[in-house]
Amino acid sequence: MDKNKGKEQKSASPEEKKQSKIEDYLTGPRRKRKNYVIFALGDNFDMDLAQAMEQFVKKTYSTLSTSMPQSPQELSRQFGRNISLLVIDDEFDDIHVVLGLVKALKEKRRNELIPVLFLTRNAPELVNLYHKELLLYHETDEYIVYTGMARTRIFNRIKTGVEDQNRRRSRRYNVFIPVSFFLLSKDLMIEGHIIDLSLHGAVLESDAEIIFRVGDQVKLSIPVSDHLDHHHGDFIKVSAKVRRVFISGTKVSVSFEYVTDNQNHLLTQFLTSVVGRQLNRQALRVRSALAAQHKHET
Repeated sequence: MDKNKGKEQKSASPEEKKQSKIEDYLTGPRRKRKNYVIFALGDNFDMDLAQAMEQFVKKTYSTLSTSMPQSPQELSRQFGRNISLLVIDDEFDDIHVVLGLVKALKEKRRNELIPVLFLTRNAPELVNLYHKELLLYHETDEYIVYTGMARTRIFNRIKTGVEDQNRRRSRRYNVFIPVSFFLLSKDLMIEGHIIDLSLHGAVLESDAEIIFRVGDQVKLSIPVSDHLDHHHGDFIKVSAKVRRVFISGTKVSVSFEYVTDNQNHLLTQFLTSVVGRQLNRQALRVRSALAAQHKHET
């Protein structure tokens, strides 16, 4: 009787065994995902320096892993990892391919801060192309002309890239853009202005005497016809959430919510155009001031 009972207790159905495994998994300690420093280096890169950089990371950061993809395809497959820093040689492939890879990473992980350290032998070319393709991300990225640079300085730049991640996800630019937005909590369409803008949010100011609250949901219609081709439409429509209310009550900081890939693409194009015009105006003012100073001196 007791022997049979013991046998009954030992034998379990496949479904019970499966359920037991699930319970063990759920109650067991969760494994943390690794964080990586990725080195994407070209075929002609100094492999002695490559190994020294990898060893520096391993010795300095015991919790970080390293990776050295050998092709653009292999690098792309690693974009789903937790990346603390991407160190990329601008000769890893054609420089346009390299910048395209970095742009793809930024867009894929747009809600995260992933700094990039470019290694270059031709700074003017890199800076010029980066300005055209990746200007909006410049506060998280850096470059060094590594040839002839002391290794300690290279290591320090890597250290800065890994550790200095307390900056804003994307830079905000001062603008003055008329905008209409629908305030869901009051079922009300409001006219106002965007007074600073980034890829991830904005500061809005209402023309109406409306007091906002943290957590309010708004739907923005941002006019873009002066900056984008007409086939994109006259407005980018995006949802946002109030994160901070300034003391006036009518000015708020919002974060964009539920942004689709197409919306993010249009916002990137729009902001790139806005920033480009701002920089051109600044350069024109500097040239005018220098010309006036030269004329005065002569």
